[in-house]
Amino acid sequence: MVDLLQRGCTTLLLCIALGLVSERSGGQTFRIDTLARAPLAQYPVAIAFVPKEEEHFLFTEKSSGRVRIYDGGLKPEAFAVAQVDDDGEQGLLGIAIHPRYPSERYVYVFYTRLIDRSNVVVRYEDDGEKGIDPVMIQIIPRQDEGTSNNGGAIHFGPDGKLYVAVGDYGTNPGNAQDITSRRNYCGKILRINADGSIPTDNPVAGTPFWSYGHRNPAGFTFDERTGMLYCVDGGTTARNQVFAVPPGANLGWPGDRNKGNGSTIKPLYTFPAGPQPALTSIVVYRGPGFPRLQGKILFGGYAQPTIWAGTLTQDRSALTVEPFFRSNAGFADIEVAPDGSIVFTNGPFISSRILKIAPIAPEFLSTPPSLAIEHLAYTYTPSFSGTPPGLELLEAPQGMIVDSTSWSLHWIPTWFPSTGGRVVVHLRAENGAGFVDQRFTLQVINVNDPPIPFSLLEPADGAGSTFLGTEPEMRFRWQSSMDPDNDTLRYFVQLDTTATFNSPARRDTVVYADSVRLMLPKRSGTYFWQVTAGDGTSLTPASAGPRKISITYLTPTLSRSDRDRVHEPVLEQNFPNPFNPSTSIKYMVQRSGYVRLAVYNLLGQEVALLVDGQQSEGAHEVEFAKANLPSGIYFYRLQAPGMFETKKMVIAR
Repeated sequence: MVDLLQRGCTTLLLCIALGLVSERSGGQTFRIDTLARAPLAQYPVAIAFVPKEEEHFLFTEKSSGRVRIYDGGLKPEAFAVAQVDDDGEQGLLGIAIHPRYPSERYVYVFYTRLIDRSNVVVRYEDDGEKGIDPVMIQIIPRQDEGTSNNGGAIHFGPDGKLYVAVGDYGTNPGNAQDITSRRNYCGKILRINADGSIPTDNPVAGTPFWSYGHRNPAGFTFDERTGMLYCVDGGTTARNQVFAVPPGANLGWPGDRNKGNGSTIKPLYTFPAGPQPALTSIVVYRGPGFPRLQGKILFGGYAQPTIWAGTLTQDRSALTVEPFFRSNAGFADIEVAPDGSIVFTNGPFISSRILKIAPIAPEFLSTPPSLAIEHLAYTYTPSFSGTPPGLELLEAPQGMIVDSTSWSLHWIPTWFPSTGGRVVVHLRAENGAGFVDQRFTLQVINVNDPPIPFSLLEPADGAGSTFLGTEPEMRFRWQSSMDPDNDTLRYFVQLDTTATFNSPARRDTVVYADSVRLMLPKRSGTYFWQVTAGDGTSLTPASAGPRKISITYLTPTLSRSDRDRVHEPVLEQNFPNPFNPSTSIKYMVQRSGYVRLAVYNLLGQEVALLVDGQQSEGAHEVEFAKANLPSGIYFYRLQAPGMFETKKMVIAR
């Protein structure tokens, strides 16, 4: 039975009722191990882990004066024994291990000396099993008969200095504001060298004072990442508060701290009026065991047996607080083990025990959505059994992130034509007890993206050209557009005599390149041109269009034979006209080449394409049937090498 108690075999599972109420994954689930308990451990107070050793720590016993060793189990022999006065809040309290341990094998303890009730800090050398060669490095004389508000926490800071918390003893609170007397330690946090001497750079020169205006700093800690000192202050009769304590800070006791009274800092959190928790312990969580506690400030109370978790606001001026764990007995100290588990002393006298909160390996309970729609926000919030883990993306499309506030995946999906829209996501969930992977494929549903904007290049807006007896042919050029979906692009080139592009003279040309040479009418005048890119679904017109050009066509003097040739009919009037249901159209191709003959309605819309291809020189004829076209006026337009001509036809009832 003794061995079972020493090895801490008592285990139970606690769920969200004891966990962080803000966790969106369904709550904290963890394991509670009993490391030691009464009668083998008696009223444990403070814990100090041996650096880099996960299951090796020392702790103090308030009333027995024993410093105990836990190294995978509770050692029966004491590391050291002090003669203590344990009346009220006095006794063997704080403990700290030199930060350069094991090269500096020193253990420091704070206790109330029996012979005169002075609080002292004593340094022991660790010979492996025992503390030897005790050296008194700090004596804090007792000024009155008070037994409460004793302070007693000690810790090394990131600067290698030893910090010691001393309360106001509850009988003369005004001492907390006295910094003129270098030996009035009441209501202060002290900063001393490891040998007990006073650092020359202390904020109150020539004194060991780091901060003042404390009531009962029963617990304090350092954030290993930022170096900031945080402390709790209170008791059962005054409003309990949590502070960040920079050098030289005045916490304002014994006045109303929320109203100033000389204080230089404001509390991060003040408990509401009513029964107070009598805060005793505080630690900033930076361990690997509980990823969702990272950076939170954990603090516990003696009168209300609760561990709270506080989250700093963005400007680090306040805490939002919620309960993390409740027990049936109060807390004296909370520490984070090297493996990230949370170890704390819990309950006085017969129920005294040291407990450990340890994580449980996670397992995915949720299945991610398998479809995502391009441009529409995709969110996946996994749920788990075990302790809610941290999340890491080992493989993911560009832009996908893990939100460490909601612990969700967020992504604005992008279409990847090369993979058919399929993307692979590899998600790892990990806490201090292990990890589990979830790998899945997302199919992105493509929402067509229009071609990107582009510009017209040449001819320039307002450009003019003159043609003398030659075919008025001109090159039109524009920037290449791109399609986000990699669709094939076509360019629709329009040339017309009006900027509205709705006259019968409009010419439409479709090309798959970024330029085209067009034959212009043999007629001087002003023309307009524009280009639109299309991907088969969407159209994007060129920016800053349409453009205007002017041409001057000069006819040279011709010989009679040339004049006769010029006046030969090229595009004849259709016959019959009006017609129903069909008519014949004759035309002359004067030079072999590309020929296009099309029919348009009064809106300039092409309704029939009769010829579209290469034809030889000479006379040609084509039949046109009205099909389903309604009666009315139509135009037919011939484009051939060296000419461009339009005539009118009528479909009768």
